[in-house]
Amino acid sequence: MLDPSHQQLVIQLHLLATLFMTGIVWHNQIVGYPGFRFIANDQQENAAQFLRKRAGWIVRPIMLIELGTAILLMGSSWVMRYGNYLWVNLALLLFIWGVTLLKMVPLNRQLVARFDEETIKSLVTVNWVRTMLWTVRAGLLLNFLG
Repeated sequence: MLDPSHQQLVIQLHLLATLFMTGIVWHNQIVGYPGFRFIANDQQENAAQFLRKRAGWIVRPIMLIELGTAILLMGSSWVMRYGNYLWVNLALLLFIWGVTLLKMVPLNRQLVARFDEETIKSLVTVNWVRTMLWTVRAGLLLNFLG
């Protein structure tokens, strides 16, 4: 059980991580992935490798904080009263992780190996799922706290 004196800190960290990731995923959706189309042919694989590695330095720790705090919240006293919010929040987050690991990671690797228009289109299409889910989660959490 999460110590009640830490619940507020955990939910604040969780919300901050979620809002940060929502911003990142929207940036990638509108600027990042479509921007790949404008990289010179001789620099495409290098650019994809560079962006994948650098983005990972930022995204991985934030996603881990987000997941860890979501799990901690399931052990809070709020579960008795706000369990629906917290369970939906965690389920959506696990779905995001599934899409990320099963779809986005392989597509990003594919882009590094073979930079092509089809892979970019797939990245944009699949990332819409994550963009919508993170946006829904951010709204859900803001509603929960409001």
